[in-house]
Amino acid sequence: MKRDLFKWTKSIAACVLFCSTAFSQEEHQLITTPQIKISYVRGDCDVETGKQAYQFAFLKIENLTNANLHAGFNIVVQYDEGCAGCNGSDESLYYVSLSPNQVYTASCGSDDKTKVYLRNPNFSGAWNFQELRIENLIVE
Repeated sequence: MKRDLFKWTKSIAACVLFCSTAFSQEEHQLITTPQIKISYVRGDCDVETGKQAYQFAFLKIENLTNANLHAGFNIVVQYDEGCAGCNGSDESLYYVSLSPNQVYTASCGSDDKTKVYLRNPNFSGAWNFQELRIENLIVE
């Protein structure tokens, strides 16, 4: 009986340790206004079969109001070697419409700019991610 209890306890402890490691993702706050909150978590997505997963930032956009909300902003990715979106070009622009109190969270399946490319670890010349910023926010 004691042996079974020990095995069971050990299994639960291993599961708790694994689950907290596998599913804990630090949320990074980017911008908060009375109307909108934008943050992100980092994660990996399998892009090429047999290769290491690419690294992405998944935006989380929250409508903090009881009304429909329309927002536009530039997504800026700063690397040690340079910057993507720093010039405020149309390439880095993103527009979103949210229902009252809606929370939109990007994932590997997202096919818009809310899944922000950070790094391809399979490429030796890949730039090194520093920070993600939101610029030129307009909320209507």
